Amino acid sequence: MVVPYIAVALSTRNYAVKTTKESLENIKRINDFMDVAVMVASTDGAPVRLIVLPEMAIQGMPMDFRAGDKKQHESAATTIPGPETEALAVKAKQFNAYIAAELLWVRDEDFPGHLFNVGFLISPHGEIVYRRAKATSDAFEGGALGTTNPHDLWDEWIEKKGNGSKLDAFFPVASTEIGNIGYLICHEGAYPETSRGLAMNGCEIMIRATLIEPQVMQGMWELQNRAHAMFNQMIVIAPNLG
Repeated sequence: MVVPYIAVALSTRNYAVKTTKESLENIKRINDFMDVAVMVASTDGAPVRLIVLPEMAIQGMPMDFRAGDKKQHESAATTIPGPETEALAVKAKQFNAYIAAELLWVRDEDFPGHLFNVGFLISPHGEIVYRRAKATSDAFEGGALGTTNPHDLWDEWIEKKGNGSKLDAFFPVASTEIGNIGYLICHEGAYPETSRGLAMNGCEIMIRATLIEPQVMQGMWELQNRAHAMFNQMIVIAPNLG
């Protein structure tokens, strides 16, 4: 049985970056914000064991990137693990909690020349125990933002990331002592199949991070997240950008 705990979902302000140095400045603000949030949440009695950040909390929502400008995309690209995850790992160890977050431009040694939008999980020991590339995206992301969809690398992706398993390749789940955790990114939550893929792979706690307007004010964000939770019998934690 999992001992009851508190999950903290941070809704952070959006600061778009163009360099990794600016990403680390964002994380400093996030970590300061996290200190207060965890302190307040801890007053409920149970320990905070999971802290969740929305998509684009670290690298921001870029509005002035030029489609196809790979040099511009690379200027903010990073790796997992990397300096950003190391800065967050300090807090994971401090709070003895898992931290789930996302990075928009991530290099991958298995696929040089490509950038991926990746959700990840840091353990209380400061280790990367999970990563999942966004596998359902719209045309804006692949064009203006310069990221690659794993579907475009189908056979090789399944071989290298799933060891032949489609579920493990596209819908990996982290098995932890606080539950089986999966990360669903933004537009992916607009479809029932994505959360179902995580559920079929054992997900119990799904993080669905960030959706833009006008979908939020039209009620789509809340409707989708409740539907994912109900139909898959899973807990859905859904932080959005401030």
